[in-house]
Order: sequence, then structure tokens, then C-alpha cells
Amino acid sequence: MKKKIIIIIYIMLFTISICITSYFYVKQKQYTDKTNLKHYSSDQSFYLQNEKLYVKDNLSEEYFLVPGDFSQMSMVDYQDENYKSNLNTTGGVYFYYRTNNRTYLVRSDNLKDWTIKNIDIPINAKIKYIRISGNYGYIFYLAENNIGYILKTTTQGNYWNKVQTPFELNENCQLKFLNEFGMTSDGFLTVPNEDGSKCDLYSIDDNSEETFKKVDISKLLDKSSSELDYYHMPSYWNNTNSTNYLLLEVGKSKDDFDTQRFLSTSSSNTWITEKQYYINVKEEQDKDNATITKYNKMVDALDEAIFLKDFKNYSVNSNEIKISEEKAKEIAEYSFKEFAARITSEGIVDTVKEYINIEEVYLNNCFTRRYHEYDERYTNYKKRKAYVISKENDMGNGVQVYVDVTTGLIIGGTAFGD
Repeated sequence: MKKKIIIIIYIMLFTISICITSYFYVKQKQYTDKTNLKHYSSDQSFYLQNEKLYVKDNLSEEYFLVPGDFSQMSMVDYQDENYKSNLNTTGGVYFYYRTNNRTYLVRSDNLKDWTIKNIDIPINAKIKYIRISGNYGYIFYLAENNIGYILKTTTQGNYWNKVQTPFELNENCQLKFLNEFGMTSDGFLTVPNEDGSKCDLYSIDDNSEETFKKVDISKLLDKSSSELDYYHMPSYWNNTNSTNYLLLEVGKSKDDFDTQRFLSTSSSNTWITEKQYYINVKEEQDKDNATITKYNKMVDALDEAIFLKDFKNYSVNSNEIKISEEKAKEIAEYSFKEFAARITSEGIVDTVKEYINIEEVYLNNCFTRRYHEYDERYTNYKKRKAYVISKENDMGNGVQVYVDVTTGLIIGGTAFGD
């Protein structure tokens, strides 16, 4: 009996030891799995693994290691969708994260060289907006008292300064940094009143201005629309012919998009109505049409006894010099007038150097091409011997005229220099 009890105790101890070993093994495996697991952000633009941070380049679809200590960072320490941007023009990224009661900005333009800078933002502050492009960028955050502050950088995020505003910012204010299409990078700030029935708009230029200025287009409103006082955030105008314009819509409320529309080429107070824009476009088109018509009429009026116009049927077998140098200069004056009237006046009205040579040249349509035609050298025809008469200014810019040594016709020309 005693022996039986001892056997049972041994079995129980063995079972307990197996259970303890299994427990710690599973725990260790779970810890290892958890450590090795790639913890992705919601849009898979970042992931943490083994306390290291990797970011995704949208151009190559590859992930790159970010140097630095991220051992205390968790996936909730940084925002991924609204607060980071892939700079596709340079193949770089930037984002911020928080750890150890500090806020850090991580930035790279090439995914090889990285800068990690501490930003002086209270740890409990709510960052509503961050955007960087080139040297410039803005951050909008709310402190614990729900008062808003705006920071601005002109050093690629290395240093930040507070932007003064003539009013107190709150959670209803919105900041937007526009920097596409090669335009001046401008910041816009919408400031609604307490009940949201009215919204003012302010702008700041990234190059020189240090404070926001109010945008006011009330003078441009129709008399029947004087009650429009809700300024929606400007955006780039999706007009294929006018991508460099900003579009501003002004309505009666936040949800009112039955608005009047205004356009500008910058964030300054220089706005015009959409109607005026189309009037201006029409005027410019009329001017262009008038210029084109005038140009083509001048081409049509060229004297065929002086300018070669029928290149296809120009057949001269001889290169005998039948025109004197003085006569060639006299003929060339007709083409210099054409140059100055519709092509370029450089080297003609400010001539400091004039010379003449005999060279073999290809025929070209320098004087006879119409407005929308391309320059063309007729290389399928033999070169002709011609007087090349040149006029040049002190900047090295000028024109050349080709006068056929045999027929005396102007068979082409060119402009040279910058």
C-alpha cells in the first residue's frame, strides 16, 4: 500500500512538472512570437518588429529601417493616416511619434539619411494637423485648455516657431497647407464662430509672412448675396487649363455648397470671381487670336521675289556667285525687318557686331512658317551656297539670314544665343 502511494505521488509530481514546463514554454513562445511579429499601422505604411521601426516607400513598395531607439514606442504612439505624408517627388517620408513624454518628428528625403528632432509640444496636446513640404511646414495642436497653437518651420522641420494669430484658436479651427503644382506654399486657416453659422478665412505666405491675414472678398459679392459669410477652405482648382489657381467657395453655412466661387493665383487677398476669370480668359484668347491672325497675314504677305516660299519646287543646279556681297546685305534688310516684327529683335535694334560669310546651308522655313507650325530644315534637299549675314548684340544674342549666292532669294535664317 505504501509503495502504491509513493508511485502515485511520483506520478503527480511528474505531471505537475510537465505542466509547469509547458506553461513557461508556451509563455516564452508567445513572447517570442509577439516580439517577432510585424505590428503594422492601419494603412501598412509602417510596422514595428523587434523594437525596430520600418517605413514604407510608396515608390518602390519597400520597407526601410529607421535608425533610432524605438523600444518604448507602441503602435498608438504615432498617427499614420492623416499626419504623415509620402513625398513622392523625392521618395521620402515624414511622421511624428510620442514616447517618454516627448514628441518627435522623423524625416527623410531619400530613406537613407534620417533626422529625428524633438518638437516643443506638450505631451498631452492633441495634434490636429501636420504637413511639411520642402523647407516649409505647419503644425496645429490643441493644448490641455483646448486653446490652439500653430507652429511653422522654414528649415525642413529642424526648428519650429509659434505663429501669432490675432484671435484665439479652438478645436473648430482648421489649418491647411497648400503646396502642389509648384505654387507658393501657403497656409490657410478657417475660424468658425461659436454656433458655426459664420466662418472667417485667414492666410499666411510661407516665404515672408509671420502672421495670418484675413481674407475678405465681400466687395466682390453680388448685392443679392451679401449674406454669404461662410468661407470654405480653399483648394486647387480642378480645371485642366488652370491648375495653378486656388478655388474659394463662399456660402451661407458649413453645409451650403450652393456658393459663389472665387479664384486666385496665391493666398493673398487678390481674388476674382469665377465669372471674371472666364471674361479674362476670353480676352486673352481674343488677344492670342489677333496675334496669330496678324502673324499669319505677315507670312502670307511675304514677297516671293525676295523670300523663297515654294521649297519643294526650288531647283537650282548651280552654286555660281551671281549676287554681290553689297546686294546680299541690301536683300537681307528685308528679313531683319521680319525678324524684328514677329520673331525677335535681339541683335537687330542693339547691333554691336555685324559680319558676312559664304557658307553651305540647308533651306529652312524660319520666315515662312505659320504661327502654329514647327521650325523645319529641309535636309532632304542639297545644301545651298549662301551669304550668311549675322547681327549680334553685346550679350552674344543675334540673328542670321541666308541669301542664295545664285538667285538672291532669302532661303532661311536663324536666331542664336540665350
